[in-house]
Amino acid sequence: MPGKSVTELEDIKDMIPDSKSNVVCNIIETMKNVNKTLSVKSFFKTSVLSFQHMFAMLGATVVVPLLANLSIPITLITAGLGTVIFYFVTKKKVPVFLGSSFAYLPAMMAIVGHDKPLGSTAWQQAMGGLVIAIFCTGLVYLLFSLIVRLIGVDKVRKIFPPRVVGPVIIVLGMLLIPSILWNNIVARYALAGATSLAWKEWTTALITLLSIILISAFSKPKSFFKAAPILLGFIIGYGYALIIGLVDFTPIQTSDIVVFQSLGSLLGFYKYLHFDWSAIVMMVPLAFVTLMEHIGDISANSTVCQKDFFVDPGIDKTLAGDGLAIMAASTLGGPPQTTYGENTAVLVITENHDPKNVFYAALLAIFFGIFSLFGAVIATIPSAVIGGASIILFGMISASGLRMLIEHKADIGRTKDLIVVSVTLAVGLGLGAMSVAADIIGAVTNYTVDASFLKVMIGTVQISPLAIATLVAILLNVLIPNADSV
Repeated sequence: MPGKSVTELEDIKDMIPDSKSNVVCNIIETMKNVNKTLSVKSFFKTSVLSFQHMFAMLGATVVVPLLANLSIPITLITAGLGTVIFYFVTKKKVPVFLGSSFAYLPAMMAIVGHDKPLGSTAWQQAMGGLVIAIFCTGLVYLLFSLIVRLIGVDKVRKIFPPRVVGPVIIVLGMLLIPSILWNNIVARYALAGATSLAWKEWTTALITLLSIILISAFSKPKSFFKAAPILLGFIIGYGYALIIGLVDFTPIQTSDIVVFQSLGSLLGFYKYLHFDWSAIVMMVPLAFVTLMEHIGDISANSTVCQKDFFVDPGIDKTLAGDGLAIMAASTLGGPPQTTYGENTAVLVITENHDPKNVFYAALLAIFFGIFSLFGAVIATIPSAVIGGASIILFGMISASGLRMLIEHKADIGRTKDLIVVSVTLAVGLGLGAMSVAADIIGAVTNYTVDASFLKVMIGTVQISPLAIATLVAILLNVLIPNADSV
C-alpha cells in the first residue's frame, strides 16, 4: 500500500478482510520499527552535530572570562541563552552561535581587573558598573537594527557587495590562526621555559588536525564519521594528550558541582548597580566595531549555507537578536557576545546547515554552565587539541570568503575590484600580524615592555584589525567609481 502512513493504515485496518488483516498488522509493526530506528539515528546524528558546535565555540568562549576575571559557568550559560534568543528572533533560520567577544576584552580587563577576587565585594562593585555598560552596548545593536529596517536591506547590500564581503571573510579566518598558534601551542612551553614540552604540544595539535582531515576526507557520505569529524578529532587528540601526560585535572578538583553554590556572590553586583560613565565610554564605542564583525559573519554564513540571510530573516533581525543576547548576558554578569566564525567552519566541514543543531548546542552550553563539574571536565581539554582543530576551522572560514569571490564572479582584472580586495587583505592581515606580535612581546617580557604601539589604539582600547579592514573595504567600495561611470 504505497503512500500510506502508519496512522492511515491503523485507521483502515478494521475495514480489511480477516484473511489479509495479519499481513496489514505485520506491515504496521514493521513501519513502526523502521520509524523508531530512524528516530534514534536522527537523534544520535543531531546530538553529535550539536556537541561539535559546542566544542568549536568552547575554546574561545572560556578564554574571555579567564582574562577578564569573570565567571566561566555564567559565561557558558549566557552564551547558550544568547544563542537561544538569537535562534528565535531570527525565526529559527540562521545557524549562528553567539560566544564571548574579544573586542571588549581590554575594556573589561581595565574595568574589573585581576586584583579583585571573583565574587568579592570589590569585584561586585566593579561589576555593578560593567553590566550597565554591557547592557548599553546591546542597545546600540537594537538602534542599528532599527536604522537598517528603516532604510531597507537593499541599501545595506550595496555597501556590502562580494568584493567587500569576500576579502573581509578571508581576513576573519586568517586573523585567528596566528593568535591560536601562539596562545594554544607555542606560549604553553615558551612562557614556561620548558622547551622540552614543545614536542607534546605540537604532536597533540597535529594529531588532532590530521584526525579531522582524514576522517572528513575518507568517510563515506552520510555516515556517522562524515557527520562528526571535529568531535572525533577532539576525542583522538584528547586521548593522545592523556597518554603523554598533557591533561591537567586541576579544574575538576577545584570545581563546584553546580553554579548555584556560588550564585549569591556571582550575582552580588545587583547591590551595586550604577552608571559608571567611564565604563560606558570604554565599552559602547566598541559596539560599532563588533557590528562590522557581525555583518561579516552573517555574510560568511550566507555564503556557506547558500542562503541570503540579509533578506530572510533579514540583517535587522540578526542584529536585534545579537543585541538582545548581549542585554540578557548583562543581567547575569556575562560578557558581551558576538557571532562566532568557529561555528561557521563546522557548517562547512559537516555540510549540515540545520539551525536546530546550533540551538541544541546552546542548550548544552547552558547545561554545562549550570553543572559546573561537567564544565570543569571540558576545561581539561588541552589547549593544543583546541589549537589543532582551530587550524582547519579558521582555514575553512577563509576558504568560504574565497568561494564568495569566485561564485559571484568578482573580477580582479577590474581596477576597483583589485584595489578593494588587495588593500582589504593587506590592511587586515598586516594589522593582525602586528597585533599578535604585540601580544607575544608583552607576554615574553612579562609586560615590562609596552608593545601597544603595534596595535591601533584609542586610549587603552584596541580597535580590531577586522573592523578596520571592514571599514576600509566599505570606504574604498563607495569612493572608487565603477569603470563604466568614469
